[in-house]
Amino acid sequence: MALIFTFPCGGCGRRYSVYYPKALMYELSGSGTRQMGEAEDEAERASGAIEAARARAEAQGNIWVDAGVALEVRCECGKRLDVNLMHHPRVPVTKPSVLKRQTGLIPFPTVSKPARGTGG
Repeated sequence: MALIFTFPCGGCGRRYSVYYPKALMYELSGSGTRQMGEAEDEAERASGAIEAARARAEAQGNIWVDAGVALEVRCECGKRLDVNLMHHPRVPVTKPSVLKRQTGLIPFPTVSKPARGTGG
């Protein structure tokens, strides 16, 4: 099924339902080729799933936006809406070095002890 997020405008509260085609998602995330996504999108279009989702969103009073056409929308109130998911990570981004986990044995420095019985 298509990826659709609904959110309100931060300025006036109008609700937007944003459709993200798989071709766009594959391209933005690097998880596949645009051609792979286009094939999946075409199958969804042919089945009527995208049009049904659009009709459902509009029946609820939401404004339909196709992110494959524009990743930035200007609301009627004048607020600029950036609908590019890559600009809004839902998972905290951490540095790669923090993600590495040390495994195995940790060698401790050895301290040489004086031999017994050699003292004066």
